[in-house]
Amino acid sequence: MSVFSYEWKKLMVMQRGLFYILAALLVSTVWLAATDRPQNSAMEEYREEYEWYLERLDGAYTAEKAAWLEQEAQAITEARSTRSGSQESYYSGQITEEQYERQITEINTVLAHEHGFEAVYQQYLYICENTGNRYFLKTNGWAGLFSSQTLDFPLFLAVLILATTVFCSEYSCQMDALLRTAPQSRKSAGCKVVMTLCTVFALCGGLALIRFVFFGMKYGLPHGEYPVQSIASFGGSTKNISLLAAYLILTVLRCFGSVYLAALLLFTSVLVKKYALTVVIGVASTLIPYIGLSRQICYRLPLPLPFLLATGFLEGASSMEDSLTGEAIEIFSERSPQELLALLGLSAVCCSLMVWWVLRQNTNCWQSGKKLVRRCGATVLGLLILLSLSGCSVAESTNGIFNSSSQSVSDTYSVIFDDQTRTYSLENRETGALTNLALSPLFGAFSDVESIKAVYMDAPYIYYMTSRTEQYVDRVGSYNSTATQVSIVRLNTETFEEQVIFEKITDSGRSLLGIDYTVGDTWMFLQYCYGFFLNNDSLFFITNDGITEVSRTIQRTRVLDIPTRGNIAFDGRTIYFINENSLLTAYDTKTHKERPFRNMVASDFCLTEQGLYFINRMDSDCVYLCGRDGAHSLKISNDPALSVGYNGEKVTMILKSDGKEVIFEP
Repeated sequence: MSVFSYEWKKLMVMQRGLFYILAALLVSTVWLAATDRPQNSAMEEYREEYEWYLERLDGAYTAEKAAWLEQEAQAITEARSTRSGSQESYYSGQITEEQYERQITEINTVLAHEHGFEAVYQQYLYICENTGNRYFLKTNGWAGLFSSQTLDFPLFLAVLILATTVFCSEYSCQMDALLRTAPQSRKSAGCKVVMTLCTVFALCGGLALIRFVFFGMKYGLPHGEYPVQSIASFGGSTKNISLLAAYLILTVLRCFGSVYLAALLLFTSVLVKKYALTVVIGVASTLIPYIGLSRQICYRLPLPLPFLLATGFLEGASSMEDSLTGEAIEIFSERSPQELLALLGLSAVCCSLMVWWVLRQNTNCWQSGKKLVRRCGATVLGLLILLSLSGCSVAESTNGIFNSSSQSVSDTYSVIFDDQTRTYSLENRETGALTNLALSPLFGAFSDVESIKAVYMDAPYIYYMTSRTEQYVDRVGSYNSTATQVSIVRLNTETFEEQVIFEKITDSGRSLLGIDYTVGDTWMFLQYCYGFFLNNDSLFFITNDGITEVSRTIQRTRVLDIPTRGNIAFDGRTIYFINENSLLTAYDTKTHKERPFRNMVASDFCLTEQGLYFINRMDSDCVYLCGRDGAHSLKISNDPALSVGYNGEKVTMILKSDGKEVIFEP
């Protein structure tokens, strides 16, 4: 058996290298399939409508396309206004059903592709910012392909295990001294190094190919020759490259980063000769700068990390506005091709030196210069460290009734909101005693602004959302920064124990010890949230723009197309609301399907244990009761009503005639 075949069998079979490679490929593929969501959900949800517009707009921006889009926007706006007027006229009895249906048929012809228009018009606004290098195309595939801006942990762990095992397995059984006395010791070491580096390169390339095939099959990757600026994440870039060329460049850089990491691990394993220490050094050299340093600094380090991330090399400059002075602060500067080549060349030299030293250590001639070689190894490791430093300048109950238009009530407690002090209190329904929310006497004492924004009750728990704003003074830089933190606290009304179940920083920029880092705008909507509810799977935040669903496991956000101008009700699984056509509608949070209740035209409603009370606009605004599935509608009152509400015990309605409040048991 040749040396190469022997080393290949030892690495892939005896040391389970093939198993780790297949595991990394499988885990990455499954994780990608399970967690991928379209960057623009409207393009997929209304694919046919969006593609109808894209057939007419595909390609570069032109004045004719812009004029046609503006005409479409005006026509759709007028049609929506006409539809609302027709509905009001029909509900108030001013026009007959035949007239209403004829008008709606004409309007629907104009609005046949309105949802697709919303998606394409947002793309049009983005292209208008720089019409020279931004094209109309279906972006979900390319946006998903370029969206990976985090460390690929399955790849990182596979490289860590493969490269660490190569030489440490020999040191653990003291076979290294015997192997170095063999005539072909250098050839054996060379085979180990070449196989490891080639395997890592092929693994990284295979993962890149899997991503390319996945997004190509799921969304499509059309027009790879279009400029990379057509994707929003590269909108500020000045590099003149195509989408396909950009992905090939990123793939090559990531493959080099994987090889660089493997070479560093091989070098470290030969130097320290210990499994644990090699793993610690490999993890620390990658994760410490990844977690502790800003992207601005990471992409200047001659380490494997910037090449493993790679995306920042093609991105443009980005900045944020200082909340105090209003000045623009650069948080990431674009890397020029010269800077990339310089960093790549320096890293390639370091990688070559480490490989040479590994081979030098595994030949017979090393004994004659043992001390010198070891000193050289220590010098190389020290040089790498100096180069790196130089770059641094549930168990839940969720079956309660929730109505956003009224405060929550349970069997033992009710929530009271003071309009004057803007504070919440808990009232014991048996004794009448009031307890302030939050329970801590230090609430608001150590922050600039701290308040409770919303409360959700689901016995025996009470959940309240707090907003805290703090100001940080940068002791190293020249400006201050503020951070707003939104938290959801769970209070057990039986034991009065509190636990934070959700917490996010909503500001887009902060400064800590002179190091700038960004949080992003993903959680900015929390600053405008005025209500929330939850179940075992998700948190739902109500804003004026709609409802945002946040997964409680992977924290993924999803904007629900639910209008919030009226009451929002929730029973643990289904969200009830009045849609844009004034129809009472149910949205299933499990299946993500909405179902309007036929002929239930409502101006207001509330959810109770018995069902849905709603004001029927088709019957002179009288109050009706129906089941949660919309069936078995029953007239409750003959008096026209302005509003209807539920306080946990009784249903109340405000009469349209004299404004009096009528209370009756549900």
